[in-house]
Amino acid sequence: MANIIDVNVKTNSFLVTRINLYAPSSCGSNFLAAFKPDITIVNKRERALHLLQTSVAPNLFHPRGVYDGKRLLYLSHKLKLPGGGGAASFTVRLGNDPDAPVGDPGVFQVLISKTASEIIRPADLNALMSVQGQTIDRKAATAMNLLQLLIRQSAHQNNPTNNGRAYFSSTGKKTLPGGIELWRGFFQSVRPNIGRMIVTIDTSMAAVYESGLLHEVAMNVLGARNPRELTLADERDPNFRKLQVHFKNRLIKTRTTGDKTKTIHAIVPGPIGRYTFQKEGSTTTIQDHFRAAYNITLQHPGTFGVRISGRSAPFPVIVPAELCKVIPGQLYKKRLPSSVTSTVVDFATQRPQDRLRTITHGTSAGVQSPIQGYHTSEFLSDAGMEIGMNPITLKAKLLPHPRMEFKGSELTPENGSWNVVNRRFASPKPLNSWAVVNFDARRINRGTVDKVINGLKSAFDAMDVPNPPQVLDGDGHAPAKTLDAIGRATGGNIEMIIVLLPAKADEIRNRVKYWGDVEHGIKTSCLREDKIQRANNQYWNNVAISQLNARLGGHYALPKTMVLAELQSAPFMIFGADVAHPGPGVSRPSIASVVFSWNIPATSYIAYSEVQAPRLEIIENLQAMVKKAILAFTKLSPPPQRIVFYRDGVSEGEMETVKTIEITAIKNACIEVWDEKKVPSRLDSRGNKEYQLPLPKVTFISVAKRHHTIFLPDDDRVDDRKTGNCKAGLAVDKLRSPLALDFYLQSHAAIKGTSRSGHYSILLDEIFNYNVSKIQQLSFELCHVYAKATRSISIPAPMVCARAKFHFDPNQLDFDAATNTSGSEEFDLAYWKRAYQPISTNSHHDKSMYFL
Repeated sequence: MANIIDVNVKTNSFLVTRINLYAPSSCGSNFLAAFKPDITIVNKRERALHLLQTSVAPNLFHPRGVYDGKRLLYLSHKLKLPGGGGAASFTVRLGNDPDAPVGDPGVFQVLISKTASEIIRPADLNALMSVQGQTIDRKAATAMNLLQLLIRQSAHQNNPTNNGRAYFSSTGKKTLPGGIELWRGFFQSVRPNIGRMIVTIDTSMAAVYESGLLHEVAMNVLGARNPRELTLADERDPNFRKLQVHFKNRLIKTRTTGDKTKTIHAIVPGPIGRYTFQKEGSTTTIQDHFRAAYNITLQHPGTFGVRISGRSAPFPVIVPAELCKVIPGQLYKKRLPSSVTSTVVDFATQRPQDRLRTITHGTSAGVQSPIQGYHTSEFLSDAGMEIGMNPITLKAKLLPHPRMEFKGSELTPENGSWNVVNRRFASPKPLNSWAVVNFDARRINRGTVDKVINGLKSAFDAMDVPNPPQVLDGDGHAPAKTLDAIGRATGGNIEMIIVLLPAKADEIRNRVKYWGDVEHGIKTSCLREDKIQRANNQYWNNVAISQLNARLGGHYALPKTMVLAELQSAPFMIFGADVAHPGPGVSRPSIASVVFSWNIPATSYIAYSEVQAPRLEIIENLQAMVKKAILAFTKLSPPPQRIVFYRDGVSEGEMETVKTIEITAIKNACIEVWDEKKVPSRLDSRGNKEYQLPLPKVTFISVAKRHHTIFLPDDDRVDDRKTGNCKAGLAVDKLRSPLALDFYLQSHAAIKGTSRSGHYSILLDEIFNYNVSKIQQLSFELCHVYAKATRSISIPAPMVCARAKFHFDPNQLDFDAATNTSGSEEFDLAYWKRAYQPISTNSHHDKSMYFL
């Protein structure tokens, strides 16, 4: 086993060199801000507070306070409100008319009232930065919230398109098909470390709704070339639904309402020019109305219109699309179409050194980085807060790769990858009965099908793989019918069906997977036409490894490990758990999944998944899922004595709750199994059960991938010169959080762009006694056991949340289309639980790695 190498790395974090937080000589104060009528849009609330402090009462609010966009306004000085009381009301006009009376649209009363909160002082943060493993109390949380606002305030005021944590600019934007734009920007966050406070800055990207003339944007949404395609005769027109989903609730300005912002409440089918309504006792058309009232002649009277009045309005206010402009900078929060994925990746991808240069100097298109503006920020200056301009340099470690053992040979991975061509599988599984179904006969002819068969047979090395007894062309409109025919022809004796699909065939794939995973318990492997056409030996080897041998239960190689080998001295289980949540405005359940190892090398896993309430991060039924897993494990091995549990997707704010609830659930599951297995026990001196066979020791580790900390080589020994990243195996434990014993592990090598590490927080460790080095090495070793990969992966243990859609009958429910943006209907969890079908137990399909 190679030795650990000490290296130096740079990070995208900057040291906070001074924090006064409204020094003791000052008298800071906190106020509540309320609006009448209420303002629901965050940017609009921020604009109202900005005008209050700069135009309405600039002398009173000097220096300006920082506003959290919700309720709180922090000031560094005592605020003497008019009247001498604890509250005062101010009139703020968001429009251009300085004389507009209260009650008119855009005119608001802003009520400022004193809170009972104590003054925020640096001491509130000092305790937080001094001890590890503590929780953030109320005063420290308030101080941290203030720090976040201070570093973001100036940039967000100058860049109103922001999501609270990052801001974005249209400079250098890219337009996508479908009425969407990509904007570049910057993320910034201040975080406590042991003994210091740091600011992390990263590049960011956002999708926004395309701005411009509404009818032109609509043409891009539909892929139309001529405005005549925008007629939309009635609501049954498929294009009507597309435009309704895309434009509903979008903000616009019209030629007839000047600078006032309006909201699209609905799309109105065309020809909009002929739309009639009553005016002054007679019937007129929209076309005639706009000509008479505004001297506007419609250029495209045959297209659609929009309704900008609410349902409760006395009459509908409808404006032709050509007279509307979509306001720029409206964030697109839905999932982007899969057809633009490669474009999005190319837009967001930067080499590490280019990314750091952007972070320190701004984008090449001229978008300023936060670090460039901190020294001129009046808010930071007022708070006595200073931030260093140079990225922090850290000591780190480069961990050794485990050697990969094949049949008759072994190799040491190089920078997280290894080549298996011409190597014999360590534990191959025979493929005795298989078939091929071609759902793209127009592009994939019989010669190409033979190429698939021969490529797969050759990739299985010396294994005797028979020719498939069935090679059929399938009907993409009824995939199950073709698959049923194969089942009948083979008498149900089929292990694997190779499915050839068009390049874009998500619906067919969903139906194939439901048929195989849920209905029949037959493994399926889907290959896309565009991949097949340019396939080489490396491709067929990858398919044989990842989609065939692994799903059949074989392993092409076994890692020769160090810490994992120590665990093998007693029965142990490796768990991986995650919760996948629906996107904003999507009425779907969250999916909780658990995978666990059941063989000695921890290379084979079984998966369980369930639906639960939307956006609930706690795994609601974890105790039952872990119990089921341990019982399944004990059918193959003695009861586990050690459980290593990797929990994905937990934010720092949720960590304490997850720690309390989920660790208790795991331990209670163990007790249930021991009691069910009638393990002898007695009561100790405190009245607690003491089992003759001890309960498993538990190590619980939270792993976060969605963070913004990156590492760059500052040392030749860790420099992957090919990509400019740090090499795989980088472990960093010098950015210690006060919340938990933590470290970063970059276990894989990025093919392009900047590598992202996993952030590991050790919430409980009964196995290694909080030996961070051992947990780092174990985690890195487990990233080499993924049976379908010829590279080390980003985090230990596979996850199965992404396969949730395959558990729903596609004939009964379109999982991807199940949305409810209105939020008016109560979510029916019982319906989703009934619809979620378990994996078939036919031929032990549920105990195989079908999900790879």
